[in-house]
Amino acid sequence: MTQDEDNKSNAIENFIDWEYFEATSNASKRINGVTKEVILQEVELWEKQIQILESLDYKKICQEIDTWQIEVPSVHALTFENIAATYSRLVSYKLRISYWLSIAKTWRDTADTACKYLEDLAPGAYTGTAADKKANAMHIIQPFVHLRVQASRIENYLDKMHSVILFCATQLDLLIKEKQSQAKLNLKLAHEGEYYSAQNFNTTDSSENEGDEWTTLTINKKKSYR
Repeated sequence: MTQDEDNKSNAIENFIDWEYFEATSNASKRINGVTKEVILQEVELWEKQIQILESLDYKKICQEIDTWQIEVPSVHALTFENIAATYSRLVSYKLRISYWLSIAKTWRDTADTACKYLEDLAPGAYTGTAADKKANAMHIIQPFVHLRVQASRIENYLDKMHSVILFCATQLDLLIKEKQSQAKLNLKLAHEGEYYSAQNFNTTDSSENEGDEWTTLTINKKKSYR
C-alpha cells in the first residue's frame, strides 16, 4: 500500500467508526436548527467523503484506451490462436473498464447526493425570499455540481467504451457460430457425397452383373435353336 492509499485509509477510519456508529454527540447543536456554521460543517463532511475516494484521470484513461486493440479478426483469419488472443484481450479490457466505471459511479453518486442534501439544507440558514434562499443554496453546492458533471462525463465515456467491447465480444461469438455452422454443413455434405457415391457404385455394379447374365442366356438360346 502506498503512502497516499494509507492516508486515505486513515481518513476513512477517522471519519467513520465502522464498529460503533453514534449520532447523538452533537444532537443538541442540530436541534437548534440550521445555521451557516452547520452548513459549513456539512460542506466539510462531504468534502472529506469525496477526498477518500479513489482518483480518476480522464486524460490518462483516454490515452490508455487509445492504445487498446478493440477489434475482431476477419472470417478468413478466424483461427484458434486468433480467437483465444482476441477473447483474452476483450476480457482484460472489460475488467479494466468495469473497474473504472465503479469508481466513476461512486464519484457521481457521492457528488449527486451532496448536491441534493445541501440544496435542501442550505435554505434554512438564510432569510429572504424563496428565490434568494435557493440562489444561496445553489451557490454553496457549486463545487459539487462541477464535480458531478465531470464524474458523469467520465462515466458516460467509460459506459460507451464498455458497450463497444461487449459488441465486439458478441460479433466474435457470432463469427465462431457461423464458422461452426459451415463446418457442420461441409461435414454433412461430405457424408452425403460419400453415401451417393456408394449408392451409385452399387447400382452400376448390379447393372453390369445383370447384363452378363442376359448375354449368357441369349447365347444359350441360340445354341439350342441350332
